[in-house]
Amino acid sequence: MKLDRQSEQYAPTGNISGKGVERSLGTPNLDRLHILIREAVQNAWDARVSDEKPVRFRVRLRTLTAEQGKYLRQMFADLPDGSTTAKLISESLGTADICAIEIADYTTSGLAGPVRADLAPARGEAHDFANYFRNVGSPRDKHLGGGTYGYGKSAGFALSRCRTLIGYTQTTNAGKNVARLMAAAIGDPFEHRQKRFTGRHWWGVRARDGIVDPLQSEKALAAASSIGLEKRAVSQRGTTIMIIDPNMESRSLQQAANAVLECLAWFFWPKMLSRDNGTPAMRFEMELQGEILDMPDVSTFPPLSIFADSMKAAKGTSAKLIECQRPIRSLGRLGLARGRCLPRRALDTGREDPMIPLRCSHIALMRPAELVVRYHVGPALPSDLVEYGGVFVCNEDVEPDFAAAEPPAHDDWVPENLEGHSRTFVRVALRRLTETVERYANPLPPDGASGRQPSLAAIGDALGGVLLGQRGARTGMVREPQPPYTRTGSSRQPRSILISDPEPISFSIVRKVPCALFRVRFSGRGERPSVFRARPYVVLEGGSTPDAAGLPSPRVMGWLSSTGEQLSQTTELSIRVLADFAAIVAVSIPGDYAVGVEVRREGEG
Repeated sequence: MKLDRQSEQYAPTGNISGKGVERSLGTPNLDRLHILIREAVQNAWDARVSDEKPVRFRVRLRTLTAEQGKYLRQMFADLPDGSTTAKLISESLGTADICAIEIADYTTSGLAGPVRADLAPARGEAHDFANYFRNVGSPRDKHLGGGTYGYGKSAGFALSRCRTLIGYTQTTNAGKNVARLMAAAIGDPFEHRQKRFTGRHWWGVRARDGIVDPLQSEKALAAASSIGLEKRAVSQRGTTIMIIDPNMESRSLQQAANAVLECLAWFFWPKMLSRDNGTPAMRFEMELQGEILDMPDVSTFPPLSIFADSMKAAKGTSAKLIECQRPIRSLGRLGLARGRCLPRRALDTGREDPMIPLRCSHIALMRPAELVVRYHVGPALPSDLVEYGGVFVCNEDVEPDFAAAEPPAHDDWVPENLEGHSRTFVRVALRRLTETVERYANPLPPDGASGRQPSLAAIGDALGGVLLGQRGARTGMVREPQPPYTRTGSSRQPRSILISDPEPISFSIVRKVPCALFRVRFSGRGERPSVFRARPYVVLEGGSTPDAAGLPSPRVMGWLSSTGEQLSQTTELSIRVLADFAAIVAVSIPGDYAVGVEVRREGEG
C-alpha cells in the first residue's frame, strides 16, 4: 500500500524546522539508544490507565522479512524531491536486511484525541496523537508525570539513520475506539519549486483539505500486520513505535539488546519492585529476533537489591529528611542501605565502561513518579568488600520545581536553569544530600578520635539493615524478638544479671573495617561492676569455630552504647548494670563468610 505524503511548508509566521526538532534534546549525557528507552518508558508510564494493573513495556529488535521489507518500500514510494530525507530513506530501505527496533506499551491510553493540532480534544480526553506527531514542546498534562517538555519523540528520530519512524496505536477519540497508523520523518530544511519546506514529513492518507492524516481502523490494522507489527485488539490499547534502520553505534544486535536490558535495570528498577498488591508497576520484555531474553531481576542482579532496600528506607521511618531552612520547606526523603559488593552479571553492550558500576556509592535521584533522573556519586566506602546505594525522592509540593530543573532529556537537575525559591530548593537539596551521604560513608571516626561518638540513631541511618552472611548472602534486619536471657548471678551476689543472646542488627564500617553489629541486652541490677567478654566465631556449615583453618579470624572492634557512646575498643566491656539497657558489639568480617559472637560474664562458664 502506497501512503500519501505531506511535506510541511514554512508558514508566513514561521515554523520549527526538522533540524530544530532533532536538536531539541540538547546534549544529553547518554547515547541515543539509552535516551530512546528512557523517554519511551517515561511516556508509557504517563499514559497508564490504571494504578492497579502493571504497564507492559516491550522492546523488540528484529530484521524484517523479505515480504515485510517489500511492503515497507511500497509505503514510502512517495519521497520528497530535493530533500536529504529522500536520499536517507532510499538508502535505509534499499538493503536486503532492513533492521527495526520497536517500542510497545500496553495497558495504556494510546495516542488518543484528535489527529489535528488545531482541534480540541473531548472533555476528559488527552491530545496525545497531535502532541506526538504534530506539535513540538507541548507542556505536560499529567499530574506528577515523568515528562515535562514533550520532546521525547525526537529521541526516536535521532536513533534512526533515515530519521524516520512509524506509529501504530489502538486508542480512543471522542469516546470511540480507533486504530491508527502514521509515519513521520524529520530532516534538513530544503527548497523545491521556489517553495521552502521545514524538513518535517508525514505519510498516511490525504484528506479533502490536503492534510495527511493517519490510516484508521482496518487499513491501519492491515498495514501494521504487513510490516510485522503485532496487531492490537480493541482491548489492547497502547502504542507501538517502529524506528527504521536504527543506528546502534557499532553495536551488534545482541549487544544492542544487552544495552537495552542494562538501561532498563539501571534506570527503571523502581518500577520492577512488587507493590502492596503483589504486582510491579511495570513489566518489561526484551525480544531479539523472535527470542524473549531474560530480564534482570532486582533480587539477583547486583546492586539492585541494595537500591530496593534504599527505596524501602526512603519510604519508612528511617528516612533522612532533606530540608531547606530559608524558606522553611521539606524537600524530600533520603533512604540509604549497604551490602556486600557482589560480582556483576556481565552484559556485553559493546562499550568498555559498563553503565552499572562495579562498586556502588550511588544515590538515585527521582521525582514522585519514581523514574531515576540520574545518580549522584558519593564517596566510596573504605573497604572494597562493601558498597552502598541510596534513593532520594523529592516531595510532591516541590515536584514542579525539580521537574523544571531538568533539561529536555530528563537526565539531570540543574538549579542554574531556575530562579527564586525554585533554584534555592533544588540547590539546597543537592547540597544537603551530598553532606548526608558523606557522613553516611564514614559513620564512625578512626582510633584516637576525641570527643563524643555520633549517636547510634545517626549511625543507624547508614547501616541499612543488612548483615553480611555466608558467601555474600544478605539477611534482613532481625525484628524485635523477646530476648532469651541467660542468668549470670552467683550465690555470693544477691541480685542476678540477665544477658540476651546477641542479636544481629546490621552492618557498618568501623575504623575502615567491615563489621557485623550485634545488640546485647542486659537486665537486672549488680552491686559492683561486671566484666563481659565478647568472643567472635566463624559460622561454618554444620557448626562454628573461633579459628577456622585457612580463614582469617574475626575480631571484636569494640562496644557502643545504644546512644552511640564508645564504651570499649576491646573485647571486654566493664560496666555496672543498674537497670535494663542494651549495648552494641562490632565484629569484623575478614572474609566472605558469616560471623557470630557470644557474650559471657568474666569468671563464669
